[in-house]
Formats: sequence, structure tokens, C-alpha cells
Amino acid sequence: MPRQLEQDDYYYDNSSSSADAISIAGLSLALSYENAAIDRLEKRLQESIVPEVKQKIKQHLQQTREQQQRLKDRINALGGGMEPVAEKGRLPIPEPPRSLKMMIESNSSEKEREVWESLNDLIIERAEAIMYRGGIQALELLKADKKTIKALEKNLKEEEAFGDWLEKNNPKIARKLMTKQMQHKKQRKKKKREEPIQEQDKDVEAISATVT
Repeated sequence: MPRQLEQDDYYYDNSSSSADAISIAGLSLALSYENAAIDRLEKRLQESIVPEVKQKIKQHLQQTREQQQRLKDRINALGGGMEPVAEKGRLPIPEPPRSLKMMIESNSSEKEREVWESLNDLIIERAEAIMYRGGIQALELLKADKKTIKALEKNLKEEEAFGDWLEKNNPKIARKLMTKQMQHKKQRKKKKREEPIQEQDKDVEAISATVT
């Protein structure tokens, strides 16, 4: 004779269902950020002027696509539907006042823009890592699906690795870019100072040629 369901059985089933629903919501939120990150990484890959940065971005772009798929797989496995949300979250990029933003964009050199965007890269990676850490802690407290937790841990590890690389290398790259820019400015100033002298020399040569 089948055992009659007791109150504890109902509580367990209800708790498990609630944990899955929270997991799906968290996974969907993470996926929305990774969807937005894909667009930014593709844009950065086209615009970056530093070879080693481009290589790292290319590598992380591939990782992010794998993270996307990992999240989609877990959403599907928990019953979140065959087509997980393709919405894009808003990445935590600093947004200066409109007037200041226009001034930065119109007056900045490509080297200065690279420094600025590399800083934004780091901010995004650290924010994503915080999001994953918080999600993992919440799911552990809920005793949620272990495969989902492991998927988030793998994503976290990749975000932290890229963030660590940026934090270590951004200052060196920024110094290198700014040094080149200062040298270029000095060369331009020197060239401008020399131009009048060169023009005078040409005039003297022209007069000398006429006299002779």
C-alpha cells in the first residue's frame, strides 16, 4: 500500500520547487549580463589598439559564449523553458554627466580612450564576479541544485581570472600608452617650431639662387 504523503513531504517538495524558481531567476539575471557582455567584448575587440589586450579580449569573448551556454543549459535543466531569456542587462559602466561625456569623447585620443575602456573592462569583470559570488552563496543557503552551483563557480573562476589580468596589466599598459602620447606631442611641437626656420632657409636659398 503506497505511503500517505505527510506534511514534511509537502514541505520538501515545495522547498525544492522554490529553490528551482529562485535558481532560474538568478540564472536568467546572470544570462542577461553575459548577453550584454558579448556585445561589449565584440566592440572592444574591434576597437582596442593594444595587441595583448585584443588577444585577452578574444579569449574572454570565447569564454563568455561558453558561459552563456552553461547558463542556458542549467535554466533548461531546471525547467525554465527551451528558450532562456535573450534580454540584455545594463553593464555597470561609469556614466559621467552628458556634457562631460561629450567632452571626453570629442577631445580624447585613441590612446586615452583605450585607457578609459580598459578601466571599464575591469569594473565590469569585478562586478560580474561579485554577482556570481552572491548567487553561489544564495544557492548554497537554499541547498539548491549542485550542478547549477558548479556552473556558476566555473563562470566565476573565468571572470576572476580575466579581472586579475586586467588589474595587473592595466597600469603598465596605461603608462606605455601615455608615454607614447607624450612623445608624440613633443615631436609635433618640435616639428611646428622647426617649420618657420625651414621656411626661412628656403627663402634664403631662393634669394641666393636669384643673385647668383
